[in-house]
Amino acid sequence: MNSKLLSFLEEIKAQGNMSKAAQALFVTQPYISRVIKNAEVNFGVRLIDRSSHPIQLTYAGEKLLSYLQEENRLRANLDREMTHLSEFKYGHLTIASNDILSNDIYEPILIRFSHKYPKIHAQVIRMNSRDAEKRLLSGSLDFFVGQPLSNPKVEYQPVAKIPLVFIIPESSSLFQAGKYEVDYQSLDFSKLSGEPFIGIPQQDYYQRAVNNYLSDLSVSPEYSLEVPDIHLAANLAINALGVTIAPEMFIADPFVSDDQKKKLNVVRIPSDALTADFGITYMKTKQTSEPINDLLEIISQVVEEYTPGR
Repeated sequence: MNSKLLSFLEEIKAQGNMSKAAQALFVTQPYISRVIKNAEVNFGVRLIDRSSHPIQLTYAGEKLLSYLQEENRLRANLDREMTHLSEFKYGHLTIASNDILSNDIYEPILIRFSHKYPKIHAQVIRMNSRDAEKRLLSGSLDFFVGQPLSNPKVEYQPVAKIPLVFIIPESSSLFQAGKYEVDYQSLDFSKLSGEPFIGIPQQDYYQRAVNNYLSDLSVSPEYSLEVPDIHLAANLAINALGVTIAPEMFIADPFVSDDQKKKLNVVRIPSDALTADFGITYMKTKQTSEPINDLLEIISQVVEEYTPGR
């Protein structure tokens, strides 16, 4: 029950809305309400201020959330210590990843790790940077593989800088017919102001970096679509729904057909102008152990092989 209550309180605090929290956690709103109400009866205090809009945790709710997060972190540390003491015969590591890299990179990572530690269960899940930071701090996540997180309680180990490209559909004023790849220096990007753009949530580290870069180019984008991840944004841009900036690998075969290439321009952004920082984030207080260090090394090796010449 504590793990469910922790997840529910974390998501209610993040969303400010019971229904949105339920949607994010793939449960029903009445179920969340029932769990919260049972906890309030058990502790004899209100945990949620339902009269505020958006709804907020009460002081008691904040204290309980903090306690549950610390309890979860201590339990995760205990599990890791027990794994260490048993010479790594059994254990569990949870790795969250965003979509800066395509899915196929995780196959060699898990294969190499599983060969060395066949009885440690390693799980890779998709998660945005906001949720990953929250779950790292609560102790329910071991690693986040993706963009840097700025929280002072976490450690970030850089691995690579991923090249980025503009994907420009034929509806754009910058589109040049008869070309697929267009030279970066030949374009006046300020003409993109007001044109439909496709982005990911504005609080995401990647989107903030893109927005700062566009501002430096004197571009004021009109975000007509906001989608959960970068890969989906790239796919929609490839299908001519708007301009986006995406990792270069998402415009390689087989992501783009020959017919689609006739209706697109791809502009490679110089690495000194903008790249997607990519690395591994984990808690500073996390106990180091042989499997964890090996996993860090394997991820670094595979990414280096996957992005040669970075």
